[in-house]
Amino acid sequence: VLNMYENYPFWYTFFTKLGYRVILSPSSNRKIYELGIESIPSESECYPAKLAHGHVTWLIQQGVQFIFYPSLFYERNEFPDASNHYNCPIVTSYSENIKNNVEEIESGEVKFMNPFMSFRDPEVISEALIKAFPDIPAKEIKSAVNDAWKELANARLDMQKIGEEVIEYLVNSGKRGIVLAGRPYHIDPEINHGRRLW
Repeated sequence: VLNMYENYPFWYTFFTKLGYRVILSPSSNRKIYELGIESIPSESECYPAKLAHGHVTWLIQQGVQFIFYPSLFYERNEFPDASNHYNCPIVTSYSENIKNNVEEIESGEVKFMNPFMSFRDPEVISEALIKAFPDIPAKEIKSAVNDAWKELANARLDMQKIGEEVIEYLVNSGKRGIVLAGRPYHIDPEINHGRRLW
């Protein structure tokens, strides 16, 4: 949930290639937050983590029987000289909080899978997903991962092209631009007090 904004092209492609139907919860809002209040174990968690409870609860209320929420301790290393590519501890382990505090998951009414894995590269991802889905042939998992990794690269290239177009526009028009940097989930309007960034 917390890293969905950045990695969605990968996961959507991976699961659809394997024949799954992907269902997303709606955009975050106060009602989604309130849906999950009862299962939030601590007030000290960040707001994006608290929202995860509401999104999972919404999926359960829609009759979703299988929820995949991986625990990703490493992301892609986007630059060779980057000092690290760790996720924060909340992103890495929050699915454990969901697993242990959402009643329908605790009781086994809903299948919940949250393998701890690295999102470093297709080989490492394939290895983890082969273990997570032992009933699916390894060859199919590897093929789906490769297609998904390509789709993720294409999505990122699309974003890069838009950035290049904006820079070209600024150069040609003489106007100034502002770069807003943050985590991918900061585009969620609820996390920004109901305001959209675009």
